[in-house]
Amino acid sequence: MRNNRFQNHVSKSTLTLPLCMVTGALAWFWNGSTHEFTISNSALASLLLAAISTYIVIETANLFALLRIRSNMIATVWVVFISMLSSLHSFSAGWVAVPALAASYYVMFLAYQQHEPVLHVFHSFLLLGIASLAIPHLSVFVPLYYWYLLVFLRCLTWRGFWAGTVGLVLPVCFVLGWCILSRDFTFILSRLELLQATRLCPADGYAWLMSYREPQTLNFAFITLLSVIGIVHYLRSYYNDKIRTRMYLYIYVMQTVASWLLMVCIPDLFCLVYPVFLLGASTMIAHFFALTGTIVSNLLFCLCLVLIIALFTLNMGLWTF
Repeated sequence: MRNNRFQNHVSKSTLTLPLCMVTGALAWFWNGSTHEFTISNSALASLLLAAISTYIVIETANLFALLRIRSNMIATVWVVFISMLSSLHSFSAGWVAVPALAASYYVMFLAYQQHEPVLHVFHSFLLLGIASLAIPHLSVFVPLYYWYLLVFLRCLTWRGFWAGTVGLVLPVCFVLGWCILSRDFTFILSRLELLQATRLCPADGYAWLMSYREPQTLNFAFITLLSVIGIVHYLRSYYNDKIRTRMYLYIYVMQTVASWLLMVCIPDLFCLVYPVFLLGASTMIAHFFALTGTIVSNLLFCLCLVLIIALFTLNMGLWTF
C-alpha cells in the first residue's frame, strides 16, 4: 500500500517535472507589483542559468542513482523552490555560482575510489574556483572538498591535492591576467571590497527574521524545516542505500549545513547563497518524499503542497499576509 499513496504517484510520475518547469518559467516573468508578465534581460539571464543548473541536477541524480527509484523528484523540488522564491528571479552572482557548483559536485562524484583521480579533482576545484570568483565567501568550501575526497570518496592523493590547488587558483590567475592586460582592476577590487565589507553575525542583520509576516522569513523557515526533516530521515535510514550513494548524500548533507550556516552568519550574502543552499536542501527533501510512503509522510506531503501553493501565491503578490 505504501507505494500507492499520493506522494508516491507524484514522485514517480513523468509529468511532475515538466509541469513544474512550465509553471516555474511563467512565474519567472510575473511582476507581483503590477500583476502582469514582463520580460527583462535580468530575468532571462537568471532563467537561463537556472535551466542549466536544472539540467546538471537531473544528470547528477540519474547518473549516480541518488534515489533508489526511477524519479525526477530531486530536480522537481529544486525547480519548485527556485520558482517559488521570487527574490531569485533576477540575475545575481549567486546564479553564476550555482551551475558551477552543481557541475563541481558532478565531476567530484566521478572520482569515487579512483586510484589517480587527478583530472576529476582538477576540474572539480576549477569549477569551485569559478563559483568563488562570483561569491568569494564560497572559498570556505575548499577544506570541505578535500575532506570529501579523503573521507567520503576515498581518492585523495598528493597529486590530487596539488591538482585541486592548481584548479582552484587557475580562474583567479586568468582573471588577474585579463585585468592586467585591460588595465581595468574593477572586478578584482569589487571582490576584495565584498570580502572587506563582510560582517560576521551583525546585530542589525537579522531584522527581517523578527517578523513572521515577512514572506522571506516564512520561506526560509519552511525550507529549513523540510531540510532538517530530510537530513534526519536520511541519517536514520542511510543503511538502505548503497555505500557509494551514502557517500554522495553525506556530501549533500554537509553542503546543505555549510551553506545554511554561511547564510545565517553573514546575512548580507543571504540572497546570493540561497540558490547554493537549495542545491543540497532539494536533494535531501526529495530523498525523504521519494523514498517514504507511510500515512504520516503522505499527510506531510499533502500539507507541504498546500503550503507551497500558499507561499508561491504570496511571493507572487497575489495576496498579502
